[in-house]
Amino acid sequence: MKKVILVCVLFLSVNGLFAQTTKRIEADLLKSFKKIDYWRWNNKDTTINNIDSLFEANNRFGRKLQNYASKYPYTIYAPFHSLIKNDVDINTSSDNLLRVYSWDTETGGTMHFFQNVFQYKERAKVYASFTPYKVEGDDQPNYRKIYTLTSNGTSYYLVTFLTIGSSKDIVKGLEIFQIKKDTLVGTKLIKTKNGLTNELFYYYDLSKTDDDIDADIKYDSVKSIIYMPLVTQHNRATKKYITYKFTGKYFEKVKS
Repeated sequence: MKKVILVCVLFLSVNGLFAQTTKRIEADLLKSFKKIDYWRWNNKDTTINNIDSLFEANNRFGRKLQNYASKYPYTIYAPFHSLIKNDVDINTSSDNLLRVYSWDTETGGTMHFFQNVFQYKERAKVYASFTPYKVEGDDQPNYRKIYTLTSNGTSYYLVTFLTIGSSKDIVKGLEIFQIKKDTLVGTKLIKTKNGLTNELFYYYDLSKTDDDIDADIKYDSVKSIIYMPLVTQHNRATKKYITYKFTGKYFEKVKS
């Protein structure tokens, strides 16, 4: 009985310690992230170059997030509610082995630029990758939903993304990744007329697309089918779809 009580006490203590550490990590990340908003909107010192400071604020937040994500493995499960509330998109795979943090850098106008941290787990170790800004206008998409496909004991991750070129120019798509030998790699699992690829994407004009059109790319995990909206030659998204079904080895185009 004493052993059971001791185990319970230790379990609660460890959980409490993790909760407190996660809380401190989140507070530090939020403080860093809010510097992006500060340099975008609030700095009044005309002697300081806001745009350079804005780039650095994004890179500093990204590096800090990458460090925490790789140093503290349990952060891959952390809810980080305050970051989400402040517009950091956080999406996690159903098996909790892949998470993507994505945010708007606020360095554009009607054209938006994003940065991302990928956090992934293989065996008992967690890794994180981040690509900092190098030049103005570095174009990275906003990664959104993560779908999981398991085939022959291997997990593949279908990650949807969004790129905003202007108030009307939109690109959406999907990339397929695999965690392999401690690395997150693009996996060419889609068969097209031009060969194998790990990516599908499409451009459409928002101003020409009806408001009731759902122009998102989707994945049906039960049927193993990717649904990509059909776009007309005039760049208008429609209610019709181009479909790719997983046949056991590749996603191949089929009649919808």
